[in-house]
Amino acid sequence: MLDSIDQLAQTQTDFPNLPQGTHAIALPDNSYNKSSPFLKTFGRPEGASVCECERVQSATLSQSLHLLNAADIKSKLDSGTGRAALLAKAHFTKPPVPIHEIVDEIYTAAFARSASDAELAIIVDYIGEAELNENQLRENLKDVLWALINTKEFLFNH
Repeated sequence: MLDSIDQLAQTQTDFPNLPQGTHAIALPDNSYNKSSPFLKTFGRPEGASVCECERVQSATLSQSLHLLNAADIKSKLDSGTGRAALLAKAHFTKPPVPIHEIVDEIYTAAFARSASDAELAIIVDYIGEAELNENQLRENLKDVLWALINTKEFLFNH
């Protein structure tokens, strides 16, 4: 899940004593759970027993709350080199990237599909492109990304 969020936000999580760009899926053991707030909540079980029952398949309240308001996810979305910042900047370049193309890129990254007409209309309405500046668009795109991270479709696919 952490790798999927990094891919959507166009960020990376760095782990101590591992090469830069190492994905969470490639972590050698569960000792890295301590280095990441996300992995503390979603990481591998501690391995206190050999029983498979140690891994719980259902979501927990702490996992749901982490996806809704965690500082580490917020910082990924706030990244000046992340998807929200790059797409906001692209909209204000010459020629500007249209909002519908920006939404399509986000949906392709999140769900590997284009936004439906209804989804596109909702997001374009939320973004309110008429009187935006780059910072406002970036903030709105961060909200859209965060909302998509919390959808059942994103969580189920990743």
